[in-house]
Amino acid sequence: MKKRRARRKCVDWEKEIVKGNTDKFYHSTDWDIAREKVLARDKNTCQFFLGKWSDGRHKPNKYKIVKATMVHHIIAIKERPDLALDINNMISLSFEAHEIIEDRIRFQYRKKAEILTKEMW
Repeated sequence: MKKRRARRKCVDWEKEIVKGNTDKFYHSTDWDIAREKVLARDKNTCQFFLGKWSDGRHKPNKYKIVKATMVHHIIAIKERPDLALDINNMISLSFEAHEIIEDRIRFQYRKKAEILTKEMW
């Protein structure tokens, strides 16, 4: 288990997330505890590549066993801040699956721009 810092005070995360302090939430001890519970529940296995969970828009190309390193909120915390620490609203995903679901995978494989003029010194 991860060694975590001591709890400093009780924070109303719903109000903090509405204010826009999501970074503060993701660095909190409460998030660490919830994240560990979700990873333990799903046995540190990516549920997307196992075929047990899909967001409705994306499906894996092939099913495989991949270690989960991230925890994803099914309903985004900006939409429903009251579900930020609800473990039934979270799913264990690998980094690759999380990038696919968040639609960031398409930016990963961009071609680099070619050099217009060759530098000659």
